[in-house]
Amino acid sequence: MTRTNTSRGTTLLAGAVLGLASATAIAAPMGKMGPTNAPTPQNMVAPNAPFTVDGKNVELKTYLGHPLVVWQVTTWCPSCKAGLKTFAQHQAEIDNSDITILVLRDYQNGGYPGPSMHQFVEQAAPKLLNDPHFVIGDDTKALFDLYNPHKFVDVYQVIAPDGHVAVVSSTPSATFNKIDGFIKPKTGS
Repeated sequence: MTRTNTSRGTTLLAGAVLGLASATAIAAPMGKMGPTNAPTPQNMVAPNAPFTVDGKNVELKTYLGHPLVVWQVTTWCPSCKAGLKTFAQHQAEIDNSDITILVLRDYQNGGYPGPSMHQFVEQAAPKLLNDPHFVIGDDTKALFDLYNPHKFVDVYQVIAPDGHVAVVSSTPSATFNKIDGFIKPKTGS
């Protein structure tokens, strides 16, 4: 090959690689992250809605009366995976408290395919699968519309024991301190 042909071949190869990288970036799932500094809701009572666990409908109100995190994730979201790992790092503290963490896959998984919730948690933080403080399930459209009307990826609400929404935020791996304030050691039975 002559120098001109080599240069042309290198240019073609570079163009093909750049084109493939661009196509991959365009095809990759994308979502809008929830706010990490949302204002504290004022007197907002947590609405009841169903979600599914193992194919069965469960009412959110079942978990009220104790601190509750309603965390909506997608199974293709890197920050969601990081959040699972953060919860796993704090598992002993959580297990010594009254808090329940609902980890729910967004309704229709944010519009993209991905593993099931069981597979997602198994990949990122398998010890959470059998922990009674963690409820792994899927949003229904009703819950998704009530708790995530802006269709954010990786968004959560902390519901205080009195049933009021106390925190709205995103990315537990970066904002765990907002959840940590609701993790109190159990006091008696």
